[in-house]
Amino acid sequence: MWLGKGHGIVKPNDFVKHKEPCEKYLITFTDIAREHAKRLLKDIEVREKCTYAYEAFIGEYKGEKIYVLNPYFGASPSVFALEIAIAKGARKFIVVGEAGAIKPEVKIGDVILPTWALREEGTSYHYMPPEYVPKPNQKLFGALEEEIKGQIKGVVNIFKGGIWTTDAAFRETDDKVKEYSERGILGVEMETSALMSVAEFRGVNLAVALAVSDELYHDIWNHGFKSEKLKRTEKLLVNAALEVLVSL
Repeated sequence: MWLGKGHGIVKPNDFVKHKEPCEKYLITFTDIAREHAKRLLKDIEVREKCTYAYEAFIGEYKGEKIYVLNPYFGASPSVFALEIAIAKGARKFIVVGEAGAIKPEVKIGDVILPTWALREEGTSYHYMPPEYVPKPNQKLFGALEEEIKGQIKGVVNIFKGGIWTTDAAFRETDDKVKEYSERGILGVEMETSALMSVAEFRGVNLAVALAVSDELYHDIWNHGFKSEKLKRTEKLLVNAALEVLVSL
């Protein structure tokens, strides 16, 4: 793949009619997280639904404007949404998503805080060279980790480490799960490495918190998408994300 060094012909600004009145964004990927954020924010204004987002709205939390963006899942559509948000004036992003655990000690309802990402999606390679290792903004990550520890208060386990991002949800094969787990990678999902790469490329701040929704290290896939543990954890992560966004 050739990493182009020239200027993009189609630009994010081409899709922006006006700037948004806030720089702080919460990015969600599930009904649980999005609807919980909607309950916590005041004076919500729903933004027009469009091809790159399932839903978007802006509201007030503790006197600050926060934009909640729920893109469609996967690296390419989520990056499209991120690019346009940056073009609208966004500068700080906290992502609350879900991940499948690949390390046996990580269970449904636990928290993964990615400190780096393995790139098995295609989008990030158009932004950063192959040897680049995506990482979160350290200041934002540190604040998020501290707030999550305060919110969780021993209710569930918190793990820090690598995350595997893939485009192929049905090719998370048992040999790769075993290999990547042995390398210290905690879980797998579909957006983090691309979002971190684009944030670095565009010079904005982004950190990610993931609730564990399923376990891939058994002989048979074990999922907990409707579990109360997962719902509780995602809500706590949204609480923490909003607190961090208004504090920075």
